[in-house]
Amino acid sequence: MNITVIYANKRKENSCTYGIAQELTGQLLDGGRLHEFYLPWDMPHVCTGCYACINGHPERCGGYPHLKPILDAFADSELLVFCSPVYAFHTPGQMKTLLDHLAYRWLLHQWDGGMMRKQAVIICTAGGGGLKSAAKDIRDSMEFWGVARTWTITASVWGYNWPELPADFRQRIDRQIARTVKRVRAHRAHLTPSCKVRVLYTFFRHLHRQQKLTEVDDRHWREHGYNEGPALWKRDFENIGT
Repeated sequence: MNITVIYANKRKENSCTYGIAQELTGQLLDGGRLHEFYLPWDMPHVCTGCYACINGHPERCGGYPHLKPILDAFADSELLVFCSPVYAFHTPGQMKTLLDHLAYRWLLHQWDGGMMRKQAVIICTAGGGGLKSAAKDIRDSMEFWGVARTWTITASVWGYNWPELPADFRQRIDRQIARTVKRVRAHRAHLTPSCKVRVLYTFFRHLHRQQKLTEVDDRHWREHGYNEGPALWKRDFENIGT
């Protein structure tokens, strides 16, 4: 399985999100390719609202040279992993910056149908609260990108470093990792989108068929054949994507 991991910082040996990601990918990689990116170093550009991507020209964005390798890694991967410690009850700004740059790839805009054959795992850790809100910041994009299935691993680690986690903390995390690995493997064999993703896809497909959205977005859907035929998850997945 090819996997892309997005880390919200470069902390490694003491980072709980990094430690969880290493255990997860170690069990799922199975000889596949691993793409790793560290924010903000691999995506330092902050969205300035230039509208290049929304207007159908993402290559004109000042951040595109940084974004392109990440998009290529996404295209090559079956699983996307997002490692997000909680900052001020939400995902870190550098993670939000990446998601901001990819808003043009939401279902209502210039969607990549290949996302419907991928799964995602969100890993959130916190010294206290904010786990649900931080995970939701990322899950919103996964669902609006059309990612088929999104799983979440959350852990309140009380400020412990990864090597110092008490045994009961590690046991709870290990159970979550094992459960997530089992889910990813089970759905990989017969991957279909979650109910929410199917609803979003059906709703926006209807709007695009009626040409109710922008001309740029409506044209994108027509040119890629997303408007015609059966629902995308019922087609030959080899023919899905941009």
